[in-house]
Amino acid sequence: MKKLYLVLCLLWSSMAHSQITVQATVDGYGNKIIIGYWKDFTYIGDTLRLKKNKAGFKFESSEPVYFKLRTIGPDTYTPFLIGFPGDTISIEKDTKHLVTKGGAESYNTFLIRLEAEMREKFFGTSPDYNTLTQYLLDRSEDFFSTFKHPQKQLIKDIHTLSIITNYKLYPIMRKYSGNATIMDSVANFLKGQGAAEVHGDDKLKYLDKVNFNDPKIGFANITDIMMMNNLIRILRMHAIEKDTTLKNIDEYVIENNIIKDLFKESRYRSRLLAYNLHYRINSYIEYPMQLAGADDFITDFRKEKFNTDLLPAIEKLYSRQLASIGSLSKGAVAPAFKLPDTKGKPVQLSDFKGKVVYLDIWATWCGPCLKEIPYLERLKEKFRNKDIEMITISIDTKIDVWLAKVAAMKMQGIQLIDSNGSENSKIAKDYKVHGVPHYVLIDKNGRIASASAPRPSMEAEVEKQINELLQE
Repeated sequence: MKKLYLVLCLLWSSMAHSQITVQATVDGYGNKIIIGYWKDFTYIGDTLRLKKNKAGFKFESSEPVYFKLRTIGPDTYTPFLIGFPGDTISIEKDTKHLVTKGGAESYNTFLIRLEAEMREKFFGTSPDYNTLTQYLLDRSEDFFSTFKHPQKQLIKDIHTLSIITNYKLYPIMRKYSGNATIMDSVANFLKGQGAAEVHGDDKLKYLDKVNFNDPKIGFANITDIMMMNNLIRILRMHAIEKDTTLKNIDEYVIENNIIKDLFKESRYRSRLLAYNLHYRINSYIEYPMQLAGADDFITDFRKEKFNTDLLPAIEKLYSRQLASIGSLSKGAVAPAFKLPDTKGKPVQLSDFKGKVVYLDIWATWCGPCLKEIPYLERLKEKFRNKDIEMITISIDTKIDVWLAKVAAMKMQGIQLIDSNGSENSKIAKDYKVHGVPHYVLIDKNGRIASASAPRPSMEAEVEKQINELLQE
């Protein structure tokens, strides 16, 4: 453990927080270029205007930065190049040449040449994943045998990781994602960090080239982290197929547990967990449920040993997403509504003060909404004699269609409608509904308990949250 700590200290001391400067000279591609890079788990493409064919860009960073240059007229890309704190990197490009100088100069040049070599060598062919991986590993071994740089081992380790994840693991996932047995064998191999020769399985060959407990690969490019995260999602889907009780568990929790099971506590694991959590929170606008429970997940992530540089981006995003909720933050007064029931009688939220309220905002044309209704009816039965009202609010425009569906599905309890439709619905706007079905939990005092509550089919979780509110 002392040796590991010493290695990390040396890495950090050699990469103090400072600037990375990129200077580009581009001729023959118009007057604009784009610098693409990762910042806080988000890919950013900054457009730079060339002045006399030149443009400059600066990064503030305490760790390696991966960036690529894109020209617009016509479109061309460099591979992801690497820069370290304190580097000044020059890129010169015209329609015939691409030259990089400064920083890890020979490595960045190698990346550019290797990409060109691959295109030429394998043009018109479809090499299998082992042939391509072996070729890249051989070429890389030749290069690193003479490469000199203060961060040589770090660069070599993350370079090898990139080869294995993109040219070996990705094709395996693409070809065998539906095969639970093969995906499990990959997962078990990664977990055991075993030797491929022992297994005699060419699908596992080369996976032992990466030591995922090595602190240096914690500096991997986000694209490589994303690739591993795809494997985690595939494993999660197979886990649910094997154990149907997992359908009631939050998908993020399942993935979180898979990551912790596969990888020992390390900077790489923390980076993978951080990306997964950031992705979940960032998906709030498209999938409102994604923000539910995020504060608890962040609290759990704070316990990770290597979280220091990863937390700020997550907490900043979470604060921004909470602000976007505005009046729907936990503890805020729930937006009032007054809507007609199936007999045209107006019903308002204030009628239920002193009771927990579970809102189901839905529509008759929504397939997922209809699948949830039997679960909702079962939930109503379970809590029939409790201080809770489960209210469904349709955003259909045709009242007769809504009434027919309510009758056909034998929906019990309070049924309301906002017949202005999805785009003009006040209830949808007030509760920031980006898609149906959408569920909301309101406490006995008429305040938001969860603006994106679990759906009825997540029986264990929704019952847990309802019971907690009933006990308040």
